[in-house]
Amino acid sequence: MADITEYFSMQGRVYLGLRNADGSRQPARWVYDSSTLNWAMTSERAEKTESNTGVRGVAATMKTSRSMAVNLTLGQLNTDNLALATDGTRIEVAAGTVTNEVLGSVKAGDVIALDYAVVSDLALVDGTAAPLVAGTDYELNPKTGILQFFTTKAGVKASTYDYGAHSIVTAMSALSRDYYVLFDGLNSVDGAEMVCRGEVHRVSFSPAGELGFIQDEFGQIELEGQAKSDPFRQRDPKWGPFARAMLIG
Repeated sequence: MADITEYFSMQGRVYLGLRNADGSRQPARWVYDSSTLNWAMTSERAEKTESNTGVRGVAATMKTSRSMAVNLTLGQLNTDNLALATDGTRIEVAAGTVTNEVLGSVKAGDVIALDYAVVSDLALVDGTAAPLVAGTDYELNPKTGILQFFTTKAGVKASTYDYGAHSIVTAMSALSRDYYVLFDGLNSVDGAEMVCRGEVHRVSFSPAGELGFIQDEFGQIELEGQAKSDPFRQRDPKWGPFARAMLIG
């Protein structure tokens, strides 16, 4: 196939998948809209100067290390992206029923979060077993499971409520894991025909430097990953130690 040369401005989809210890790959997932995917490559070189002319000129050089970083900016939030951003663990909670969840004494203006979210059929009682009235004594956000109280009550408990299936991310709890990065891209310059496939074989991501929960503008998640050499691919010339890319016209 003939080589292709074009001015370029790339767009495309980024996929992340877990890499197993034996180098095999689990199926990748689309991380949705990504405004940035950069490979940042560096190498260090040692220099040997000669000592026989008085000039001390460089007589030889030797590469001493190579490294590659992957910078990825995510523009959309979902549970998997949240786990990636927080170095967290995703936990699936099956639907169920709670009885006698103790909330304690409350006064007007107090806010209490139930143990679960996606709440329905909530019944609250006070220490005398008298029922609390929704809209008069309290208000529930059923999606988040957060209560706000309007009256003072002692010994409040949720005598019963149902909760639907939902996911939880526990931040900064994940075990060390390696990903691979797959890019399926195209050249967005007018009239361009080039498409691109990029792969980074083995990457570990640090948690996002910050994750904004309140913003005035569109939020984003900025991730930095360190590529590591892949011992199962590095000696194969079709793969290389860190990454490979293909430009196809």
